[in-house]
Amino acid sequence: MTNSQDLRQQLQENCELLQTKILYLEKEKIVNADPIRGFQLEQEIKKLRVQLKELKQQIEELEQASATVSQREVTGENLNSALTPGIAIPLMHILHLSDLHFGTTDEAYNWYDQIAQDLYSELNCEKLDALILSGDIANKSIPQEYEAAKHFLNNLCQEFQLQPENIVMVPGNHDLNWKIAEAAYTLVRRKDYTESLDENYIIDKGEYIEVVDQEKYKQRFTHFSKFYQDIKGEPYPLEYDQQATLHHFPKQNLLILGLNSAWQLDHHYRSRAGINACALTKVLTQIRRNQDYKNCVKIAVWHHPLNSAFEDRIKDAGFMERLAQAGFRFALHGHIHKAENSLYSYDVTTSGRKLNIICAGTFGAPIREWVPGYPLQYNLLKLEGNKLTVNTRRREELNGAWKPDARWLMGAGRNPLPYYEMEL
Repeated sequence: MTNSQDLRQQLQENCELLQTKILYLEKEKIVNADPIRGFQLEQEIKKLRVQLKELKQQIEELEQASATVSQREVTGENLNSALTPGIAIPLMHILHLSDLHFGTTDEAYNWYDQIAQDLYSELNCEKLDALILSGDIANKSIPQEYEAAKHFLNNLCQEFQLQPENIVMVPGNHDLNWKIAEAAYTLVRRKDYTESLDENYIIDKGEYIEVVDQEKYKQRFTHFSKFYQDIKGEPYPLEYDQQATLHHFPKQNLLILGLNSAWQLDHHYRSRAGINACALTKVLTQIRRNQDYKNCVKIAVWHHPLNSAFEDRIKDAGFMERLAQAGFRFALHGHIHKAENSLYSYDVTTSGRKLNIICAGTFGAPIREWVPGYPLQYNLLKLEGNKLTVNTRRREELNGAWKPDARWLMGAGRNPLPYYEMEL
């Protein structure tokens, strides 16, 4: 064991001792009725927390230094690697939530406290470097639901030092307003309609047809766009060919691409999920021409799955080939209300280009929409050096606490784990 490893181990042991002492003092504070002693305990706990924070900072600095050294040893043999020798990925925590289905501010208040306690106490995560919301932030895409979501995000930013520019959001099928979509259709007599009958935008009802007004139709994302602006400082684009957003993290050599897989959905077409080809073309051209993105680890995010037993999946998977060619390494999505992982291989060789697909479960869907065997779930991604670790969490009781979600099989005779790891 190297000197660096010895020091890191000693610091971690000291952290554990401090955490144990803090827990003991907190319990004493609860049962002690003496206000003077309670104040003394509170002050002692605060001092220990400061010491704990300093120790964790030292550990993080050691890990970053170690990541730099290990990354310099990476060779160019793996064609899939987005890195080159000398490029380091420092420690980074990314919170991945999906299918939040916010309803009220009371929900937002309770849900925030539950996840904050889990991040802080169980996962030792006091700082988030990024947040990814892979769709269905709202339930009916109305302003009240997005107000609840803003309350949740504001608390998360404040306590976990999360910057709004480091929040990545894409819409899901619940982030488009169906009433606005319905209002975009006009009932017309078939014999009075003189233009072409485009089956993508015409609903045939025999003697009458429903014709969509394209400009009004785009407005079904308007409430999501306003929410996006409140958080990010700019509206989410309503033009379909602009619905590909880039989020660059230069210090971490990371690039995240957000795509809208719900751009063709409405109350008539509930399963028409897909990625807009023009939006993808524009953003891949932008990535290719920007040298700052060349050596980044690349992650793509959208809402709908490629593989599902149901019809509301992405059936045209051609965009995955283009993402693989462009050097994307991971893809994140939601929608199916259960945590899963799968692999898309573009080159069928061991070192070929591939995307690991990471699906988060539902963070806040009502019980009637839970998949049997899959409670509420979320993912915490830890990116460091040349490895991505996905921690999965579960919550089985509406007013309960989050716990490890040990569902990842490790082989015959071995217990499943609440996380899985992947090489960059």
